[in-house]
Amino acid sequence: MRRRPPSKRLRTVRAGLRDGWLVLRESAPWLLVFIVIWWSLGLILWLFYRPDGAAISFPSALYTAFAQLLFQPQPFPESGALQVLFFLAPAIGLGLVARGALSAGLLIFDKRNRREAWQMALASTYRDHIIVCGLGKVGYRVVGQLLATGNEVVGVERGQGSEFLELLRGQDVPIITGDARRMEVLQAAGLQHAHSVVCVINDDLTNLDIALTARQLRPDIRIVLRIFNDSLAEKLQSAFNIKTAFSTSALAAPTFAAAAINRDVTNALYVGGKFLTTQEVCVAAGGALDGRLVGTIEQTHDISVLYRRSESGEDLRPRGDYRLASGDIIVIIGTLDSLDQIAALNKVGARPHMPESMRRAEKNQEPRT
Repeated sequence: MRRRPPSKRLRTVRAGLRDGWLVLRESAPWLLVFIVIWWSLGLILWLFYRPDGAAISFPSALYTAFAQLLFQPQPFPESGALQVLFFLAPAIGLGLVARGALSAGLLIFDKRNRREAWQMALASTYRDHIIVCGLGKVGYRVVGQLLATGNEVVGVERGQGSEFLELLRGQDVPIITGDARRMEVLQAAGLQHAHSVVCVINDDLTNLDIALTARQLRPDIRIVLRIFNDSLAEKLQSAFNIKTAFSTSALAAPTFAAAAINRDVTNALYVGGKFLTTQEVCVAAGGALDGRLVGTIEQTHDISVLYRRSESGEDLRPRGDYRLASGDIIVIIGTLDSLDQIAALNKVGARPHMPESMRRAEKNQEPRT
């Protein structure tokens, strides 16, 4: 069971904390140098500094050193060596603070690096998400379909050239910029917590390279590939345990062929070696489908009604005892011959020629009450 994603506000807070930690980590070397110099100066003052002729405690020495480093003058010592330190300390402190502030400022205000760092911070908050590598036309459509079905997505794109990047960012999709064949890029996309990886780059070898890299990092990860070479797709499934390797040409060819035969076909696919097509039909008034039960039509013509829409609402997989009415929009799946028969029956005036098999089935199937 997939876990419920956190709210947008909580995710933003978590990403902000992680991003702040990254900024602090980048500035850490200068902060560490400042701390070492501060404590060293404090130790020296604790051992040798006598502002009123008496020794001071170690906390007081640390405070005096800190104040002197930050250009807050303290009582001037009599020792020549300490006088030199009192002159040098403000300059050293000012230099370290300025250098640390500059580093942090560059991290915060460099828009390009900031945006990429923020995208990585957002991606780190995702769990059980889907990583889509390649955000061209196909990748953009894949992301859209995944979002429409309630899935969370992190995108990976090699450069900033894709026209869809800003559109996807506008849909709150984190995008990691980099070569997905590199381990650190996939890790930045949250591979360790991902549900699956989808590779839809327009190159078989690149997709395969990404898949193998992902499998090396996560042997159990689910992988979906866009593959143009049909034989390569079959070998991937058997040799690398990539069970869902799809050939783009194999997926598209049936639809193109069916559309060339019947212009009303919306999609086509092979199921169990049979060529099945889907078609949208508007029930015509006076046609043989008008007033017929869904179950009768399915049994008589060996088709399935996948969807129905009318002014009263819509149904995914309508019940067999639903009686169609003129104006109903239905989506059916079956062979081309079956769909041709349905199209012929749906014409106005086709009711007198309704097959006897349909009449018998209609008579035997009573609607539910």
